[in-house]
Amino acid sequence: MMLTCETRDRSAYETGRLAPGDAQLFRPGGMELTARAVALANFRAGAALLDVGCGGGDTVRYLRSQGYRAVGIDCAPNPVRTAFSARGAVSCIQASADDLPFADGAVDGILAECSLSLFEDRQRALAECARVLADGGRLIVSDLYARQPEAIADVRLLQDCCAAKMIVREELEAELSCAGFIADVWEDHSHALRECAARYLFEHGSLDGLWGCGRNEGSAETYAAMRSARAGYFLLIATRRNREM
Repeated sequence: MMLTCETRDRSAYETGRLAPGDAQLFRPGGMELTARAVALANFRAGAALLDVGCGGGDTVRYLRSQGYRAVGIDCAPNPVRTAFSARGAVSCIQASADDLPFADGAVDGILAECSLSLFEDRQRALAECARVLADGGRLIVSDLYARQPEAIADVRLLQDCCAAKMIVREELEAELSCAGFIADVWEDHSHALRECAARYLFEHGSLDGLWGCGRNEGSAETYAAMRSARAGYFLLIATRRNREM
């Protein structure tokens, strides 16, 4: 899922794995939330779909199992994805979200699960998504957001934590509009984030590895900032406006 591609060790939220090397997906809402999003987006049979920040390729495999022509994009190598690619189970390309290797209007839908908040340049990435989407194409986003946006400043100060770019709903909706999207669906799925955190805490005894705490900031500082912002999780679906509009 990681789109910034630094060389440091990545958090569990970024990799989508409870522990390094796990084959099983670890993500708020799991594949059930992906299935819900795809159903709400109402893609046509055989639609061309792109998973940006595909991580281990879990969503790509699911989409292909449902009959879609799915491709994954991620700028970071992933051993799980490599193993599945070798067996022909996924089709993934190593590339950046802000320079997608597709022609204008080439895809019918794009998914960004646990990845949009990790983009180095979110506005540029959204513009690239709009460029490669056909008119009327759908963008699916699920990610962290601040339910108390007035406290986001403390989160932004977390220089070495994957939650530092936590999304503010009003900011994202403005960015989507500038990129040529109309936001159609917003659902709060913060219960899925709580369940995910509880599972990680049970397995590891600490949430540090979930968010990448303990690299530069202390975990107490990270948790305090996230509590103040009331970290939550959302599902959004937006439609690419017709280019002549």
